[in-house]
Amino acid sequence: MLSLLGHFFLFFGFPFYQTIYTEPSEDGVLKAELKVEPPAKIKMSRHAAKRVSSNTSQIGLPSNIIGEDLLEQSDLNNQKGQAFRLPEPGIFYFDAYVDGQLYQRGELRWFVDGNHYHLSITIPYAFVGPFVFESRGTVDSYGLAPAIYWSQRGSNAPRFSRFDRDGLGAGKMYFSEKPDYTPDLLPGTQDRFSLMFQFASLLNGSDKIDEPESVRSVPVVDYNSLELWQFKSYGEVISEDVPTLGLSKIRHYALIARENDPYKRQIDFWLAKDLDWLPGRIRSKEANGRVLELIFKQKSPAPSQAGDL
Repeated sequence: MLSLLGHFFLFFGFPFYQTIYTEPSEDGVLKAELKVEPPAKIKMSRHAAKRVSSNTSQIGLPSNIIGEDLLEQSDLNNQKGQAFRLPEPGIFYFDAYVDGQLYQRGELRWFVDGNHYHLSITIPYAFVGPFVFESRGTVDSYGLAPAIYWSQRGSNAPRFSRFDRDGLGAGKMYFSEKPDYTPDLLPGTQDRFSLMFQFASLLNGSDKIDEPESVRSVPVVDYNSLELWQFKSYGEVISEDVPTLGLSKIRHYALIARENDPYKRQIDFWLAKDLDWLPGRIRSKEANGRVLELIFKQKSPAPSQAGDL
C-alpha cells in the first residue's frame, strides 16, 4: 500500500516542456526544439451541464451562484473558439492496480454548479489515512480555470497550488512548497487532474478534434512547478481498452517523453464516450517497468444536495 501511495503521488508529478512535434525516436523519446504556442479560446456549448444544487455554501463555493443561467448568459457562448461542454456531474469509482495486482478502490467526485466546478479524488490507505486531491475553480475564456489545487495524506498538513488569475486568464502562481517562486500563469493552465476534464469538455464540445497522430499542448501545475506538457492523440476507436465498458468508443492520449526527461515515465489515459469523455483508464509506467493503473469500475449519479459531497 505504501508503494502504491508513493507511485500515485508521483503519477503526474514530473516535468515536461512544450515542443515542436516530430516523430519520436525508436525508443519513444521526443527529440525537438522548444516552442511556445498561443493558447486556444473556447466557445461554451448552449447545452450546459445540469445544475446539481444551489446549496453551494456547504462546499465553500460562492453563495451567489445561479446555476445554468450563468453559462447561458455568459460571453463564452458568443466568443469565437473551440466548442466546449462540461461533463455531467457524478461519482466515479476506480480500481487501482500495481503490476496487475488490485490494491484499493478510489473515488472521484465531479460537481458542477453554474460555471463553477469542484473535483475531488479520494484513495483510502490502511495505517496512513486517505490520500485526497481537490481542484476547484470556474470556466473562463480558455476552459477550466482552477483556482486552488491541493492534496492531503492522512493527518499531514495539506499542500496546495493557488492560481491568482486576472480577467484575461493570465496572472501568477503561488505554491505552498515553494513560496518564493511565483511564475506567470499562462492562459489555459490546468492542474494534474483538471487537465483530463479539460480534454473531456473539449471532446464533448466536438469529437472531431485531435485526429490520430495530432498533439495537444497544455500548461500544467504541480506543487512547485508550471510546465508545458504535450499529449499525442491516437484518435477515436471502438475497443475494449476500458474492460468494464466492454466494446465502446475510446480516445487514447499519451504524454510525450522528452530526450532530457530524467524520470523516463510513460503516462497514458483513455477517455470514454459513455462517460462523457471522462477517463475510463489511466496508466503510468515507470522506468523500472512497474505499472500503476486506475480502471473505471462504476458510476453513481451526483447527489441531489451539494452538501452530500
